[in-house]
Formats: sequence, C-alpha cells, structure tokens
Amino acid sequence: MIRAGLQRLASVFSSQGGILSRFITHNAPAQTQPAADTTKDVIATCNKLIEEKSHRNFAIVHLLGKQWRVTDGDLLVVEGYWPPNIGDKITLDKVLLAASKDFSLIGRPIVQPGLVTVTATIISKGLSHTRTHFKKKRRKQFMRINFQRAQQTILRINSVEIQNKLNEAPKNVF
Repeated sequence: MIRAGLQRLASVFSSQGGILSRFITHNAPAQTQPAADTTKDVIATCNKLIEEKSHRNFAIVHLLGKQWRVTDGDLLVVEGYWPPNIGDKITLDKVLLAASKDFSLIGRPIVQPGLVTVTATIISKGLSHTRTHFKKKRRKQFMRINFQRAQQTILRINSVEIQNKLNEAPKNVF
C-alpha cells in the first residue's frame, strides 16, 4: 500500500516535466532595460516628486541614542539631560531615512549630509512623572521606597525638507 502511494507520487513528479511545469504559465519574457537606464529613470522620477512637494515628508532621525519617526508638527519627549535651552531652534543632522508617500531615501548609515533638513524648536524642559521603586523582602522587616524623576526635553518638529535634487552637488550655504 505504501509502495503504491510512492509510485503514484513518482508518476506525478516525472510526467509532463514535473509538478512545477503544471503551475508555470508560458509567458513571454519581460523586456529588460540596462541597469543604468533604470537607475536614471528612478532618479528623475524622485527629483520630479521632490520639486512638486505634493506629499508630506517624514524622516527617521537618530537622537540621544534612540531612533524617532518624525513629520511636520510632531512633538518629541526626550529623556535625559540635554544642553539646549527653551526657544532654541536646532537642526537634527543624523537622518537615517527620509521618505514621502511615493519614494524613500535610505542612508547607509545616514542620508547624505545636506540632502535632508529636519528643524526643531525646544518647547519645554522639566522633570518626568514620579516613578516609584518599591523593594520588600518577606518576613525580614525590610521595605524601601525610592522615588525617581528624570529630566525631559520636549521638541516640536518644525519641518522635514528634502533640500537638493538627487545626484546633484550640494548647494553652498555660505
């Protein structure tokens, strides 16, 4: 009985070119363009979309050891000591990825400096909510309660802009 089942399986795999040939349709091969032409087309399309600015940009930035996904108008709550004062306008330089609805610019590890500009404003600085650390050992008459508040800085993201066209020399700032 087992031998009959195995013979049936062998006949399915060997007849008419195997089982895979039953699922493959005989389509004409796709037209292939050289890689250089395809790359130029993609870059031209991205440059056109950058000029139009039709969609909202977002970026992933590296800030104080963490990665944040930011868009225009976002608020970030960053924990830990940070020197800027309230009202300071800063630019976030470590942009790992910048994208829109239609395209993405991925850095290796960061996007080319000068290509993407993320600006932010320091809104407030203060302390976080109180966190309690409670320790107890059963039957030992040992209890400790510690309270902790960490420093926080709140940022508002003003803009995420893609400045230059792709594969162009960076614009001189000075």
